[in-house]
Amino acid sequence: MLMDSIGVADIMTHSTSSNTRLRQRVTIGPEDHGRLITLEEFHRAKETQGFVYEIIDGVLIVSPNPKPIHDYWVQIVRAALAQYAQEHPERLNHLTENCEVVIPARPGITRPQPDIAAYRDFPDPPPDDWSEVCPVVVAEVISDRREKKDVTRNRQLYWAAGGVMEYWIIDPREDERKPLMIALVRRAGAPSWEEHVVPFGKSHKSTILPRFTLNLRRAKRKGTS
Repeated sequence: MLMDSIGVADIMTHSTSSNTRLRQRVTIGPEDHGRLITLEEFHRAKETQGFVYEIIDGVLIVSPNPKPIHDYWVQIVRAALAQYAQEHPERLNHLTENCEVVIPARPGITRPQPDIAAYRDFPDPPPDDWSEVCPVVVAEVISDRREKKDVTRNRQLYWAAGGVMEYWIIDPREDERKPLMIALVRRAGAPSWEEHVVPFGKSHKSTILPRFTLNLRRAKRKGTS
């Protein structure tokens, strides 16, 4: 179960030599939720399976892995984006479910990990660190175990990323088979997201991906045909 409090204890016992500490490969798990951690420690750590790990404001956030229905809708949305990327590689040339979105101007290192990230002009060869790239579209499927993260926290973080032009929130909480979609769109000069609530079976027309529309009913039929 996700722990709500955020502590101030270090993620590991610090030795007198920071170099020695960073060479040690520690294991992190749910008991470390809320502990301070550096980016170097985070990337060197071995993760206990069954959880999702992120750094937010220099603090380790540990969330339970979502249920299968979560992954089902992640794959539906990913398939729609993958088809578009294949047809329009000049608009999208990289999709991933394993990235970090670097958020600037935070009290500490902040790197949320979206369910899906879509990139334009992703370099080849790939960069050494995620700080060198930023997705144009991110998508999160709400999990009943992690809903505050997707609906509240990430709304603010992805806006601060600057390069994220659209944030899609897929909400299956009321009906897992017919989820609602909330499309957050960045408009030039606007102080915050422009929000569009898209009922299941209706279409969201992307502002950053020309000729791309996402209709979850249609995408589901294609994904399960």
